[in-house]
Amino acid sequence: MSSTDFLGGELALAQDNDPVLDAYVAKLRASVPKVIKRLGQLGGEQTETELALWGQRFAALDDSQTHRILSHPFFPYLWRQLMLAAQRKDSDFVRTWSGHFARFVALPYATGPGSNAAGTELVLPEPVTEVRFPGQRHHLIFDTAVDRLVIDERGDGAIRDGSAILPTSYILGNGEPRLGHTLRARRPVIAGTDIEIDNTDPWIARHFASMNSHEPQPGYPRCDLSVRDVSEENIADISRAFALIQDVWPELASEIRAYTRLFVPYASQFHSSFTEAALMGAVFLSEAAQPFDAIHYTAEHLLHENSHLRLMLILELDPLVTAAEGATFNSPVRKDKRPLWGMLMAVHAFARITAFHRRAYTQTGLEIHGELTQTNAGLLKKGLDEIEGEPSAVFTQAGNVLWAQMREETEQVA
Repeated sequence: MSSTDFLGGELALAQDNDPVLDAYVAKLRASVPKVIKRLGQLGGEQTETELALWGQRFAALDDSQTHRILSHPFFPYLWRQLMLAAQRKDSDFVRTWSGHFARFVALPYATGPGSNAAGTELVLPEPVTEVRFPGQRHHLIFDTAVDRLVIDERGDGAIRDGSAILPTSYILGNGEPRLGHTLRARRPVIAGTDIEIDNTDPWIARHFASMNSHEPQPGYPRCDLSVRDVSEENIADISRAFALIQDVWPELASEIRAYTRLFVPYASQFHSSFTEAALMGAVFLSEAAQPFDAIHYTAEHLLHENSHLRLMLILELDPLVTAAEGATFNSPVRKDKRPLWGMLMAVHAFARITAFHRRAYTQTGLEIHGELTQTNAGLLKKGLDEIEGEPSAVFTQAGNVLWAQMREETEQVA
């Protein structure tokens, strides 16, 4: 592989053999035994024993299973919370939250060749009435709280002394939704993909509360993110937006399928969309600017935020551009000065949005796409000029390749 091959296709589009996402997953995978050992030492003997067991089961999974686990946004979120707890030596938090690791491993292990014929036992971090297996579209809702779950094909869904025994096939979605004291709930996806549309996981509300607690940036109001209801119409509109991307730019749609695992609708008065490194693989969108049924807008913001996910991982391999420490830039769309990484995120997204609307205008003839092509090309040019105007800016070989492609986007609509 050459020094620029990892960029993939046009405007750094991911391709089928994607070393960028592979490198991210490999890094997380390599961290698992080391983190498990540290958490076990901090959490005590019982935590150490449980983590060692699930660490062995994780290590026994095949590459496709581990890739699916580690590329789900809730895995880096869990890892981040546990590492922060380890740094502050919060043993109680480690003891509780380390139990969530098993939820990622349980189903792949239970369906694999090395599983125990007597059933896979899952000791839950605390009594709950709902259990989710990240990456699995179905979750379980219990009539009363459980603190232990056994995955065993002989299970009947009844709750006895706080324990439930459930067949693997039932958890995976086969048969009637109700089994004994257990209800299986299915979450929606973007049509034609495996991307979940969901904001009901408790960790989403927890993350919103954390963001809302931060002091606002100068010139901006405090975050007001909240969980909202998601209607069938919302799901249809989001699916239509993805279908538009698929129609006009199939290669970008393929990247979105690979990088975005979770689409999170949320409510806010002013905050329109975002991504988080701690939830790599999740895209968050609201209707603060326009409703989801403004399909051109929803498609634009979906590809915008997915592009941030892609570039975040590229920047872990290659900085593309370097500049003097502390250098800041005037953003075409923000009030505050931006660091270099923020500007790189912006221009890359503007380049892809420009290319998307240009393609959509050619295919549909809708004037809104023509207008947005011009608008975003202008924003892109301002951003590129701003970075190039920094005397200390130095481009890597890959940075030069991507820069030339982004410049070409401004020239195609000049």
